[in-house]
Amino acid sequence: MAKFKNLIFAVLLVLLFVEVLIVFPKKLEHDDDAKVQARVELQEKRKKELEEQGKDPKEKQSTAEQKMGGVHLVESQKGQRDWELFSESAEGSQGSGNWKLKKVRVFFYNKEKVEFTATGDEGTIDSNSKDLNIKGNVVTRSENGYVFKTPGISYSAVKRLIESPEDVYMEGPRDKTGAGMVLKGRSMQVLVDQSKMLIKEKVTATKPMNDGKRFEVVADGAEFSGKSNLARFLGSVRMNYDGMRLEGPEASFLYDKGANLLSSISVLGGVKVSDADKFATADVVNLDLLANKYVFKGKPKVIQNNDELSGEEIIFLEGGKKVKVERVRAKMENKDK
Repeated sequence: MAKFKNLIFAVLLVLLFVEVLIVFPKKLEHDDDAKVQARVELQEKRKKELEEQGKDPKEKQSTAEQKMGGVHLVESQKGQRDWELFSESAEGSQGSGNWKLKKVRVFFYNKEKVEFTATGDEGTIDSNSKDLNIKGNVVTRSENGYVFKTPGISYSAVKRLIESPEDVYMEGPRDKTGAGMVLKGRSMQVLVDQSKMLIKEKVTATKPMNDGKRFEVVADGAEFSGKSNLARFLGSVRMNYDGMRLEGPEASFLYDKGANLLSSISVLGGVKVSDADKFATADVVNLDLLANKYVFKGKPKVIQNNDELSGEEIIFLEGGKKVKVERVRAKMENKDK
């Protein structure tokens, strides 16, 4: 009898284990299937709602707006800082990649040193490409003192290029010969890696001197350096200075680095010079402002009162009052006829 009871107990114990191993997992499996089915039905419902609204159900939707105050961002490329941005506030949609900024200041770096600074009333940043746009009273400054004012600028992180296709007003750094150069033009480019600033259209500029004289320049374009005060004017350059007019393809304002002094002006590429009583041509004309002399090189020729003077080099001394000719060749008008 005892053996029979033990046998029945053993059978019941086996049945219990069978229910635990088979029935419970099936129940849990059915519960998981129900949850999965519920999620699928919910996703299908949302997909149908998006289609009814004319939206792409595959597109990631995010309507969460974010606002931040006191924004400070630093962007790097290849282990070196590209730009550093400060803004009073930023606003954007989560996941959109675009942010609107208020009261923006950006430092642009070159080899871990600040090369240019730009400020403006507002801006945008693409968090994917790291490109920037700034507009409203935009001022771009080079570290050596050039100031450019434009309605807006854009910055390409890939090209490391600041651009403005609009009107540009520039003030150059002051030097010992007088106030800084003042320029108006159109279409600015700043090459951050090269520390170079270009004005590509409709350039007019003036450079006052301490003695009351001034340079007036008109050109197709201009180029400035962020490392020195070197200024170049390019394409149909026309310049007036102290009653003298100079024309040529290119003109450079050269500075004495140590003294911060505008020392000379060089006009290159086939130059024409005229004043009240003379006309001259040469390949190169150099105006030595410190010595107050003008040097004509490369097939120089001067015509005055129908007399023609040429040589290897012609030098006007004391601002043009005296003339010195190296290996002179003169052609004089025969006044006896």
